[in-house]
Amino acid sequence: MDVSVTLFGGLRHFLPAGSSFNKCKIEIDEGSTLAALLQKIPVPSDKPYMVILNDEKIASVKFDEITIRDEDEVVLLPPIKGG
Repeated sequence: MDVSVTLFGGLRHFLPAGSSFNKCKIEIDEGSTLAALLQKIPVPSDKPYMVILNDEKIASVKFDEITIRDEDEVVLLPPIKGG
């Protein structure tokens, strides 16, 4: 099944080859968790980010508990800094 993934800011550099500007479709097995999907995106462990699944912020402690469904939309956002 295909899952739509969007990476914002500097995270977009970690999208797979052939992706459009900041979006891609990632194929995963049915019944896969959010953690399994995130493992397919090579964001280094020292890069913090927030995960939004279908417009809902997901805490990292729940990544292993959430099963991804066909046509889910996942967004990765880097920390926002302001002044």
